Amino acid sequence: MYYKPDWEQAKERISAWWDGEIIDRAVVALHAPRRGSDMPPFPNLTNGPWLGGLEGVDPDDTETIKRWWCDPELNKQRMITWFENNWWGAEALPVTYVNWGAMALCGMYGSELGWHNTSVWYSKVIEDWATWEWKDDPRDSFTYRTIDAIMDALVDGAEGRYFVGKPELGNGADCISLMRGMERLAFDLYNEPDAVVRGVDVVSDAWIELMEEAYQRTTGINDGGDVLAWMGIWAPGRTDQIACDFSSIISPDMFRQFFIPEVQKMGRWCDNGVYHLDGPDCMARDLDILLEQEDSKVIQFTPGVGFPPTSTPEYLPRLKRILDSGRGLYLLTEPDEVQPLLEYLGPKGVFMRVYLDTQDEAEQMLKDVTRWSAAGNVFGGVEAPRSQR
Repeated sequence: MYYKPDWEQAKERISAWWDGEIIDRAVVALHAPRRGSDMPPFPNLTNGPWLGGLEGVDPDDTETIKRWWCDPELNKQRMITWFENNWWGAEALPVTYVNWGAMALCGMYGSELGWHNTSVWYSKVIEDWATWEWKDDPRDSFTYRTIDAIMDALVDGAEGRYFVGKPELGNGADCISLMRGMERLAFDLYNEPDAVVRGVDVVSDAWIELMEEAYQRTTGINDGGDVLAWMGIWAPGRTDQIACDFSSIISPDMFRQFFIPEVQKMGRWCDNGVYHLDGPDCMARDLDILLEQEDSKVIQFTPGVGFPPTSTPEYLPRLKRILDSGRGLYLLTEPDEVQPLLEYLGPKGVFMRVYLDTQDEAEQMLKDVTRWSAAGNVFGGVEAPRSQR
């Protein structure tokens, strides 16, 4: 692969991780500016798309901002710039996709789009369930047509050079929480339960249909597999994020009653599903329920804005529970968190994504991860390679 010459070695480690095995160290995606690049470090793309070019645009210049988000060739040019200036260390992958605020199905079902320097926002449109009608085909929308055109541009010329992920569409619960409003949706669980159930079914059915189309469109580019783009994960088969961030404001019983059916539906579509566990509140309240589900092979945890970082001691026992359940664990970490996390969790089943300031630092991190992984005979009975003893 042009931007990832060591793809076959990375693929071997990622495949072993999906199988619950380990080759010689934890799986890590290490990002840094390529040696010789004159560009500053790229932001952590787990927070959204690279916003290069928008930082200097007047927030009131909506025409320029909208073109930045919508023009297919501008989208492709930005990603090529990123590919050429980033060092893709260890299991880091050159992968691009369309991320319009992670909830594009809102726009496909009628929300007005708000174009901003940092994201795309969706308006509330469901004022009264009695008069609301779900459109027959979400493809009949500006949002779908524009994202489709961007996908055409990204796919063109990608094979053998970089991966292309499926667009971020959202999920039923979280899309409806934007279209209706979180507080009103919470009350609807009591006052309009049938409307909520039907809405989640409509949106999640559309998600599966559009995800399947995108998978068929990209699997040949993606080495016969799939990629969960914002996490930078390749999988041998269908993969995507399964989520319900709305669960953070409702009880576990309500989560189980109204939204676990969608979690299960999305999980059945995925051959290798990843549940996105957003924040310590969700982890504390929902983890027991999630560990009952069989369709998520991996749980990804992120503390979220305003909460202590991933390596905080209060999180560690629950992170260990995820690994002990036989699932993989995906973590977004700062460089100084990698060693303490490996010391507590061990390397087996762990996938960490780390952004560093220079390629030298990233290359040293790879050496350190190899050494930390081998320390203390933490391979679960597998002897560490001779070169690492």
